[in-house]
Amino acid sequence: MKIKRTMLLISIVSFSLLSTGCGTPLFVMTEDEEAVITMYAASMVSKFNKNQTIGVANARIREGELDEAYGLAPDSEEESTEPEVTDDENISEEPQIDPETGETIAVEDETGEETAEETESADAGYSFTDAIGIEGMEFTCSDFNVSDEFKPSSAFVLTQVSGKKYVVLNIKGTNTSDSSINFKDLGSRKFSLSINGGSAEQTQYTPLSNDLSTFDGTIKAGDSKSFVLVFLFSNSTVEDISSIQLNVSDGDQTRGTTI
Repeated sequence: MKIKRTMLLISIVSFSLLSTGCGTPLFVMTEDEEAVITMYAASMVSKFNKNQTIGVANARIREGELDEAYGLAPDSEEESTEPEVTDDENISEEPQIDPETGETIAVEDETGEETAEETESADAGYSFTDAIGIEGMEFTCSDFNVSDEFKPSSAFVLTQVSGKKYVVLNIKGTNTSDSSINFKDLGSRKFSLSINGGSAEQTQYTPLSNDLSTFDGTIKAGDSKSFVLVFLFSNSTVEDISSIQLNVSDGDQTRGTTI
């Protein structure tokens, strides 16, 4: 009898355990299903992360974006206050690029005025001597050279630059005063060159002792010295040279002279 009661008790306990088990087993997903859920969860985190500006979505949502995403139509559509843009306004002229240098070519509008970089403003009515403006010195430009590289000596050379050429002005300066002139005391002058009325280019730096833009020596009374000024222009600019203008900036004044 005692054994029967023990067996009955064990049966009841076992039936209770089976009736109150863990329930439905976990759903086993495939790799594709797991990837879909992972991507969806990541996209939702990215979409509503206010500190995130890049990734699956930018958290800086515009007004009404959530309504559109969840199919909620606004009560009333606001009329657009932005003016309509015509096809003519959408058309913008692309800048012309020099195929040799990759630089933007200055173009002229309907009035003939340049719309790109303008030529440095200078009064071109000065003589060569007055444009440089060193009292007691007389300057003349004998000629100019155009070359792929500038090699005044075996110790120094300005190597070739792709799509460009050097323009070198050969200048003679003579001290016509009765005393020596120390160029170091004259202050700095900036030189720029314009070809065929185009944009002006600044001088190229050289360590030469006869570079007029950096010369700081002394010329005695009655003595003369040969100088150079070196500039760099695109090949297309120097193909057909019809006019050259040298501009000299001295303080707030810029003087120009036609060579």
